[in-house]
Amino acid sequence: MKFLDELKRRNVFRVGIAYAITAWLLLQLTEVLTELLELPAGLGKIVVAVLLLGFPIALLFAWAFELTPDGVKREKDVRRESSITPQTGKRLDRLIIVGLVLVIVVMGVERIWFAGTQPETAAGTPAQMAAAGEPPSIAVLPFVNMSADADNEYFSDGIAEELLNVLVSVSALQVASRTSSFAYKGKNLPLSQVARELGVNHILEGSVRKAGNRVRITAQLIDADSDRHLWSDTYERELDDIFEIQEEISDNIVAALKVALNVDEITAMERLQRPTTNPEAYELYLEGRFLWRKRMEENIRGAIDLLQQAVDLDPDFAKAHEALAAAWVVLPAWSNADVGESLNKAVGQANQALMLDPGLAEARAIRAHYAAFNRRILDALIEYEAAIASEPRNAGVRQWYAESLTEAGYLETAMEEIDKAYQLDPAAPIINNVYSMIATIKGDDDVAIEHMNKALQLGLTQAWAHPLRSLIRTGDWDTVERLAYPVIGGQPFLRACIEAHRDPSQYAVILENAGDYLTQFGKTGGYVYCMALVGELDEAFDALETVLAKDPTEIKVLWDPAPAFTAMRQSPRFRQVLKELGFPTLYAARGWPDRCHPAGDADFVCE
Repeated sequence: MKFLDELKRRNVFRVGIAYAITAWLLLQLTEVLTELLELPAGLGKIVVAVLLLGFPIALLFAWAFELTPDGVKREKDVRRESSITPQTGKRLDRLIIVGLVLVIVVMGVERIWFAGTQPETAAGTPAQMAAAGEPPSIAVLPFVNMSADADNEYFSDGIAEELLNVLVSVSALQVASRTSSFAYKGKNLPLSQVARELGVNHILEGSVRKAGNRVRITAQLIDADSDRHLWSDTYERELDDIFEIQEEISDNIVAALKVALNVDEITAMERLQRPTTNPEAYELYLEGRFLWRKRMEENIRGAIDLLQQAVDLDPDFAKAHEALAAAWVVLPAWSNADVGESLNKAVGQANQALMLDPGLAEARAIRAHYAAFNRRILDALIEYEAAIASEPRNAGVRQWYAESLTEAGYLETAMEEIDKAYQLDPAAPIINNVYSMIATIKGDDDVAIEHMNKALQLGLTQAWAHPLRSLIRTGDWDTVERLAYPVIGGQPFLRACIEAHRDPSQYAVILENAGDYLTQFGKTGGYVYCMALVGELDEAFDALETVLAKDPTEIKVLWDPAPAFTAMRQSPRFRQVLKELGFPTLYAARGWPDRCHPAGDADFVCE
């Protein structure tokens, strides 16, 4: 009792209470300044650590020292009758009262003010989100490769991507796209800023250390609004247990966010968490996907080799078959590989993937692309719609679907679909590029140029090619000269074709150089347009037949409102081309495209 009395006399309890109140107020101030000034997210942790360290020091100081009229002195050097600890205690009481008033004011302001502005910001907790009607959302950032071997980056990226794929299967959870999330790779930005830019309220980040057959994975789920860790864990296992680790991580995330799963979603998660029983095949799959995403012929052929090894090791590995199909599909765009031959190999792998797992959207999309290439456009649209029903949030599938709709002339619907793809993955260069192409073909030139600029900013240097006609129609010749002319500089045929839009005397230059262009490049889409521009419609259609024989999907550009293409659409030969592509069957089933309408019982015209 004497010890407690002495603690009271020396104001140790009062100092402790005053310190705690002051520390709480400082933490609130730190949180506000971190958000306003976009200070590093870890600043709050540093302040907490300093305040915790200072607490016992403050108590020790109150016990060992005393404030006197002559300054601070050691307590043992102050005579009891000269002590002013009662007066000091009263000052501390007043300080505590003022502090408590400030705490009440701050809490009241936080409840009233921030409650009113909550809908404009990401909610921080599941309870808040449920109250506001806002679903939980998350971005999976690329995991940091902590391995001694920098070449293991494919593994750390792959783990993050596979976790993202699992979480996408949860309908109650909004997940930022891979392209958008991985755009922050290597950037040391505050998590609150990343979350705000991605439009999410939670972040999953982590690291991977791989050495031989042993892997160490650290993951943490962060409430982006408060920078609070909802869950974190470290796993160190043999590579054979990699699927168990991924399952634990994804299950813990869902549990932390309190997302209610139905039976179908649980099944989908289980399928994605353990896509193969062979760890070696899985590692080959991750490395193959990593190379495939880097594009270029060497990388794609390397991916094909790795993914083929994966399916050889585990013929029941559906995702590996799907990835191999995707690699074969893109190969012709980056090499001289024959389109038809590559597509045949792709659809074989896609069919195998769907036999093993009918829910794979990318495999269905590849089968749809194969149908479109083989002039079965109705079958293609049906396959795309089945793929979207399987994975509604797959931006890439929606992008391909929009391109097929454009091919068929359903321009309004195509714009709706590419906009959905863009909303799902706004940072994808290819989606912005396709958006600009479809907008140009529809005649929405301002939209086309807007997304052209976004694609250019995202690093797609050739993004000007599709909306070139939009730039010409809006009279933006400065941009045409800046972007297009350096690329086509040595081709007088194409340069004259562009200049003819403001100088009809260039028609003669087009005709004069047509033979040289054909010798060098053959019949291309650019040649079709230039011949139509100068009124040589028969030559334009002859060239079009050559182009469509290589790739029937190239018909989509002829729906453009440019006068040259309008003249081609009004020709009887255009209707014959559509019949050869099987489009009347599609129109009978789905309705007429935007620029065509029936003419009598057995014919139609286009404008």
